[in-house]
Amino acid sequence: MIVLADTLRADHLGVYGYPRDTSPSIDRFARESVLFENTRAQAPCTFPSVNSLLTSRDPIAFQNQIELMIGIPAAIPTIAEILGARGYRTVAVSASVVVRKTRSSNNFFGGFDRGFETFDERCEQRSAACVNERTFALLDQAASDDRPVFLYLHYIDPHDPYQPPTEHTRRFAKPYRGFRFIANGNPNPIARQLEQPGASLNLRDRDIEHLVDLYDEEIAYLDGQFAALLRGLDERGLSGQTVVVLLSDHGEDFLEHRSVKHCQGVRDTQIRTPLIMRIPGVEGGEVVRAAAGNVDVVPTLLDYLGIDASQYGFDGASLRRLIGGARAPERSVFSSWQAWRSVVRGGYKLTMHLPSRKARLYDLVLDPRETTDLDAKLGDVASGLRQILEARLERVEPPSARSGGNAEDGRDDAAERLRALGYLE
Repeated sequence: MIVLADTLRADHLGVYGYPRDTSPSIDRFARESVLFENTRAQAPCTFPSVNSLLTSRDPIAFQNQIELMIGIPAAIPTIAEILGARGYRTVAVSASVVVRKTRSSNNFFGGFDRGFETFDERCEQRSAACVNERTFALLDQAASDDRPVFLYLHYIDPHDPYQPPTEHTRRFAKPYRGFRFIANGNPNPIARQLEQPGASLNLRDRDIEHLVDLYDEEIAYLDGQFAALLRGLDERGLSGQTVVVLLSDHGEDFLEHRSVKHCQGVRDTQIRTPLIMRIPGVEGGEVVRAAAGNVDVVPTLLDYLGIDASQYGFDGASLRRLIGGARAPERSVFSSWQAWRSVVRGGYKLTMHLPSRKARLYDLVLDPRETTDLDAKLGDVASGLRQILEARLERVEPPSARSGGNAEDGRDDAAERLRALGYLE
């Protein structure tokens, strides 16, 4: 089972060090599971991050698709197809307007249902309680079927607008007097203003704090619903035989880098995401500090299911060898968006702007907010990571993709197609 919480930053969960008690249920789940401390999504946008997750392919395979198609191309196998061909019942429940079987206002062609026997869209833009309700109904329908089940659940919480359901008791959001759009948890007016050259924001710290408060309320609501999902599995006698993977497609910015929302770049505020795996037979409470990526999830699941992944040409690799304290070679994890590329390895992160070839190096241990460029001070480290990144680009990206578009601000044609969809505000 893959459980995806859309727009969930790792550093807003207690188990990843957040001081607020946003996630007691997820934290408890992590103590029963394997927690990957240093995970990155491969893109800061639902498309192509989910495409990459479900296929274990580098995002470049999807970022330059023709016209306005954002689904998964037919030539690239998905985990649902792989498992379906081996006798699994494959089921998806998605609240996303992007991850769809049929068209929506943000996805004109659908295309995420390949390999799924059932793809339930009834909870579009509805809260996690709806996803749970549909999940339990489908599991109960499948109870008489002897086939194993693969589930993909896509919760839209805590994606903007940050509006937890009315039944959720707020714990973090204080009374607020200010902009109506901020009171409504809507960051889009800020995003539009930032699009204007030389924009000067007429915002107080309290305004952004309130958006963060509401975002945290959404996480707290999701946390309760995640606990309800686990209880439902337990009540159906499925907990002891179900691999449960909790993750996210991307994070969210709150002006840490003069941007809000996501789909803006490869800073960790937008690509560092949680990854927690509860695996039957694997002792819980382990923390894996080696770098990992969402692109590694499918190979890991297939590894534990005893399925040879070598035939599929995955860009990710199984994380199984990292579990149980075994020593493993140092890993590199790559992310991309528009003209930006990044590699994380050994506590350092190198980002590169392709049109200018400008690189920046960050020490993620001492500088997790990526504020100080160490490229000039740590030339050997920067050079080594640049070589690793360049080799990766040479292997997975055609020359046209490696040009990174024409605009100096990093925008490219793919981004403009998403704007045409209304996907980017």
